[in-house]
Amino acid sequence: MHFMEYDSPVMSTIGKIADMIWLSILWFVCCLPVFTIGAATTALYYTGVKTIRKGRGYVTRTFFHAFRINFLSALGMWLLGIAAVVLFYANYIFIASIQAGGFRFFMTVVYSSMGFLVLSMACYSFPVLSRCSMKCFAILRFSLELTVRHFPYTLLMVAIVILCTVLMWYIPLTVFVVPAAGTVLFSFCMEKVLIRYTPESEKGKWFAE
Repeated sequence: MHFMEYDSPVMSTIGKIADMIWLSILWFVCCLPVFTIGAATTALYYTGVKTIRKGRGYVTRTFFHAFRINFLSALGMWLLGIAAVVLFYANYIFIASIQAGGFRFFMTVVYSSMGFLVLSMACYSFPVLSRCSMKCFAILRFSLELTVRHFPYTLLMVAIVILCTVLMWYIPLTVFVVPAAGTVLFSFCMEKVLIRYTPESEKGKWFAE
């Protein structure tokens, strides 16, 4: 039975699904301490593209390799993200207390736009970190540039992130497949952007060993 052979399309598909489930579990477990979410998300993207899409390496080894080498930079960006969320939450409480309807609407639009910008930059920051050796603030500046320059892709990637978050919030069991599956889908947009900034000599190498 050819479909049961190791390299058959059926077995390859089953293997990819198993890898996505295991990668999602690794991401979820490594996110539990909370302060490690940035490093876990960076490793999730790195592993999703390198191992699941490109078929290079093993999920566990690749994930923890990326987790370890990017930990400090990812931690810095994640802490900045938490600070931004706290600030936005405090401002929304302030907006809710405003009596003037017109001014309240204006401020809501302003802070919602800023929140969208922060989320968009986060969508770029962790994948960029997984691919480039750059300082934290250099990554954030580059992510802001990518957010504006590739706005159609930005909208699509933000929509994917929001959809995955909603699925995991309302259907908790999807946390065992959605993180990796969503990352693979997300990467089809992200890689179209990143390849434009990859030197010609490196375009055949998706990831450094």
